[in-house]
Amino acid sequence: MLKYDLTDFKIVASGEAELKAAEIFAEEIEIRAGFKPEICESADDNFVSFVVEDESDCENYSIEHNGDKIVISAHRLRGLLFGCGEFIKKAEFKNGKICLVKNISIKRQPSMKIRGHQLSYTDMNNTVDMWDKKQYERYILDLVLFGMNTVEADSGVREETSALMRFSQKEMLVAMSEICVKFDIDLSVWHELWSKDSDEETMAKVHKLYDDLPKLDILFPPGGDPGDMQGEAFVQRCVKIKREMQKIFPKIQMWPSAQAPHEYPDWGERFVSEMAKCPEEIDGVIYGPNHAMPLDELRRKIDSRYPFRLYPDIGHNVRCETPVHFDRDDWHYSLAATLSREAVNPRPSEYRLYHRQTRQYVDGSVTYSEGVNDDLNKFVWSAMDLDCNSDLRENVLDYCRAFFIGADVEKLADLLIAFEHSWNGDPVENRNIQANFDGFVNMAEANPELMKNWRFVLHLFRAYCDKLVRDRRIFELTLIDEAKTLVYKGDTAKALEVLKTDFCDEYKENRKKIDELAKLLFDLIGIQLDVEHYHGMSWERGCTLMTIDNPVTDRRYLVDKLEKNPENAVKYFERNNVSHDEYYFSFAEHGFEVCGKQKGEYYMNFRGDSNFDAEMPMCMTKVYDHFNFDCSVSGLTAGDYKLRITYKNRPNDEIEHHKVTINGNVIHDGKQFGGVRDEEFEKLYLADGYLSIVYDVPKEYLVNGCATLEITEPIDGFMISEFWFTKA
Repeated sequence: MLKYDLTDFKIVASGEAELKAAEIFAEEIEIRAGFKPEICESADDNFVSFVVEDESDCENYSIEHNGDKIVISAHRLRGLLFGCGEFIKKAEFKNGKICLVKNISIKRQPSMKIRGHQLSYTDMNNTVDMWDKKQYERYILDLVLFGMNTVEADSGVREETSALMRFSQKEMLVAMSEICVKFDIDLSVWHELWSKDSDEETMAKVHKLYDDLPKLDILFPPGGDPGDMQGEAFVQRCVKIKREMQKIFPKIQMWPSAQAPHEYPDWGERFVSEMAKCPEEIDGVIYGPNHAMPLDELRRKIDSRYPFRLYPDIGHNVRCETPVHFDRDDWHYSLAATLSREAVNPRPSEYRLYHRQTRQYVDGSVTYSEGVNDDLNKFVWSAMDLDCNSDLRENVLDYCRAFFIGADVEKLADLLIAFEHSWNGDPVENRNIQANFDGFVNMAEANPELMKNWRFVLHLFRAYCDKLVRDRRIFELTLIDEAKTLVYKGDTAKALEVLKTDFCDEYKENRKKIDELAKLLFDLIGIQLDVEHYHGMSWERGCTLMTIDNPVTDRRYLVDKLEKNPENAVKYFERNNVSHDEYYFSFAEHGFEVCGKQKGEYYMNFRGDSNFDAEMPMCMTKVYDHFNFDCSVSGLTAGDYKLRITYKNRPNDEIEHHKVTINGNVIHDGKQFGGVRDEEFEKLYLADGYLSIVYDVPKEYLVNGCATLEITEPIDGFMISEFWFTKA
């Protein structure tokens, strides 16, 4: 590959914006190369020049690269910084030399108008509540270099505090506003609204929070999540806030989100009805988690004069809008249980898919995030917003060149991309986990300086976690198989002894290394990987140390059951066994490929990561939550059957039409669940909070052994984890 040596280049700049860009660029070079280029007014060769042409709000920029002469042109400071980013992303810094890996000539018109990330300073965040203002500025600039033009802050309405927050939310909001001024980017603020506050009280809060900010461009009030105002009242409140805020910030924009409070089933239609009045104070609509209706439907119902902004969740892995493998929801329960909701989660190809599915509807996005566990996702998402047709691997290579100075970026990029493959299927069957672990460990040994780089340590931590889960699952499945044989021979005591076999020294050393890396990450970047030592908010908020030892097999469940009820030992091992003319299905064990695509937007309420007491077998850990479910079953040729369903108990006396049908034949249509509750089965096999409901299925309801099971409930929906068809 042809490379361009630009060592010892000068920076040419003269105007105000140009000099600001030049100084920022020089500092970025110094960080990476160890020396700071000279800034001057002119040079004949070996220079990078900054030029503002036709000053305006336009974000287009261009780079002319001719040998050792590079001219970065834009219409404003932020455009020049995007140009700086193009240089940084394509530069290698090694042995005192600076080489570009390609000619960086380009004319760029960003694909998306809005390109941002939410970086809220709250106690809920798993990282940034530890930061000072310099760390915030550093992280924001990193993202600007990848094309970000909007940063979003929390309003501080609730005035949150934590053991780690050294500043008030208001102080950090002011600091973020100042950073946005410095880098010429937009500040958006997420501002929750509540019905208990009058218009006057709301305006008083708004003035208290925002009047003294150096800069404020956009207000984002969520309709729900949180929020409790009905649809039309919510829009009307937003209109009034916009009018009031224009007195302070004349160009401020108002972008309410169509996120619906759960208590209002008709919220979406009432929101749409109010928006149909075309209030001029509303500048656009945000679409995000807990949305009132699907994106396509909402776009059809809202006047096209209102652009949409996406609010994608790129930080969470379960119980969220885009869970791991969101198109099929088959993330293996052992990984979900141990890595949980906010584990380190580079998912570039998955989010490329989500970006492609949504981008035709929106003018851009500001992502939802709760820390740096999704660091790679942020940069890849920004790269796609900047250029929708950009190459994914090249985007990851850009990330590596920008932040892993001196490393083998080709190898490192492949390792980062391979993390997604490590989450495919059962870890036992996935050799990529070991290969990725070996790759990161070898890179750390070859480049010890990388252990001072929080981004590298972050991903090394993830590699150790994946390996630990795989090793433990392989080990425990072997024990379970041996114990099963002993139970069948009648030696339950020996089976228990086998199930309690301790881990080997290598496993224990790897587990210890995870703790050491967690401490190092806290010191380097402030990520809080547990509550006790690092003051994380809760186990669910990125505290991987609190979930990494969760069950990955039924070993703990079997130990618990065999100790309490040794007389039922065989039953526990045969819990899910059925004959050839019967059927058992588990969302955790079998996945949606068996059921086929479901109607509408279901929610997978994963429970395995909160299963600390091991009272639940792993087959129950995925709980399907929706208003409907259907699945086709065959081979039921033995006459009459019993249908047994494991429901998550969520009592609701208002339900009138919980309906269960087989091939269109109604077996229940009435109050919640119906059927016959089997409390003995629950006591023997189920965890607390779950019900076993049995329905009769007469043979005349079956068609040549085939059954299409349909469950519907239009008001509150239902949650199920497994079901059986067994002979009556």
